Amino acid sequence: MRNEGAPLTYSAQSESGNRPTTWCISPCDAQLAPGDYQLKLNGVKVDDTVTLRRAGTLRGDYQSRAGARSAAWLSLNVGGIIGGVFLTVGFAGGSKNAFYASGGVLAAATAIFFITYRADSATVSFAPEPPPDVRSMPDPAATSGARHAAIDRPSVGSTPRGLGFRVSF
Repeated sequence: MRNEGAPLTYSAQSESGNRPTTWCISPCDAQLAPGDYQLKLNGVKVDDTVTLRRAGTLRGDYQSRAGARSAAWLSLNVGGIIGGVFLTVGFAGGSKNAFYASGGVLAAATAIFFITYRADSATVSFAPEPPPDVRSMPDPAATSGARHAAIDRPSVGSTPRGLGFRVSF
């Protein structure tokens, strides 16, 4: 699983539900059995189900719209403050135009919020060849026995904890 730019967290859940979810942080190599998968990139669902029938490379594209969401919240807050000031002036004995200005500012801030607030999006494409960074490399050696590091003298706190992935090229 590969992507351009910053690393992404991939999550692959089998549509049949009979396999555990596979997680990895790109660039990574994960073994997925043939089948249909629902993928997520950084927790955002990919719109379409991905069907895997042969070995290949998944390429993810994640578009963060955090800046647009921040601008949307900023416009709503600033518009609320300005509209609140006009509303207070209107209630304090100001002209009737203060109420109109308050309503206009609040409506404009709300419209800007709904226009600019967008969720992140994720797309995935499949290429049937291995990624360029692992082409012409030998197959990984077969492993046998324990698949984790061992400490000669086990003691309290020496048990491996957490989540890890074994990557072999």
